[in-house]
Amino acid sequence: DLEISLEDTFNGLTTTIEVPGFSKCSTCKGTGAKPGFMKNCDDCKGTGQIKRVQRSAFAQIVNITECHLCRGAGKLITKYCENCNGEGKTRKTKKIRITIPRGIDDEQYIRINGEGEESHGDGFNGDLYVVVRIKKHDIFDRNGADLFCKTSIDLKTAILGGVVEVPTINGKAKLNIPKGTQSHTAFRLRGQGLYYLDASKTGDQLVKVVVKIPEKLGRKQEELLKEFTSEEKAETKKGFFEKLKEFV
Repeated sequence: DLEISLEDTFNGLTTTIEVPGFSKCSTCKGTGAKPGFMKNCDDCKGTGQIKRVQRSAFAQIVNITECHLCRGAGKLITKYCENCNGEGKTRKTKKIRITIPRGIDDEQYIRINGEGEESHGDGFNGDLYVVVRIKKHDIFDRNGADLFCKTSIDLKTAILGGVVEVPTINGKAKLNIPKGTQSHTAFRLRGQGLYYLDASKTGDQLVKVVVKIPEKLGRKQEELLKEFTSEEKAETKKGFFEKLKEFV
C-alpha cells in the first residue's frame, strides 16, 4: 500500500518505496544446504523418481512416482546452511523507484514487472502490485475527476452579488456570485478538477456557497434590515399530505 495526497493525484508523483521481501541466500545459492553438505538421494539415486515394475503373464506395467524421501528434488541435505537456516532465502528490503500517474483513483493499483518474489525452481521473479490509497483532503471531496468544496459568503454578497476567491487543487480562482444567490447554491468551475487517468482532460470543480448569517447586528443595521424586509412575509409550502387531500 502507498498513501498519497490529493495534490499528488493532480500532479502525478515519482517516489522511492521500500519493499520487504526475500532474496536467494548468497551462501547456499538457494539450495538450503551448507556448501559441501548435499548429496544424491539414496532412494532415487538423484533422479527424484521411483520406478516400480509390475509383471504379469501378458504385460509389464511401470509405475513412476515422486520420491518420498527427497520429494522429487533428487538431492538430500545433510547439513543446513547456517546463514538462512536451510530456507534457501534471506529477508531483504529493496528500494524501488515508481511513478504514480496523475488522475489515479483510490484503491487502484500499479503493476511493476519483475519486482516480486523469486518463484521456486525456475528462478524468475513475479510482479509487484502497489495499491494506491488517497488521503482524505481538508477542503475537497472527490468523485472521479470532479472535485467538490464549500465556501461561505456574507449576506451582502448574496443579495447584491460580487466576486469571491475560492481555493482550487492547484491554486485559487475567482467565482462570480450573481445577485440574489440563495444559500447552498452550487456553482461549476469548468476544468478546475483532477486529470482523467492517462488523459490531458480535466474534470470540473463544484463549489457550494453557504450564506453566512450574522449573529449580532447593530441598531442601525437592524432598522435597515427591518425596512428592507418589511413587505416580505414568511411562506410555508404545502406538504405532501396537504397536496394529497386535493386529489382525494
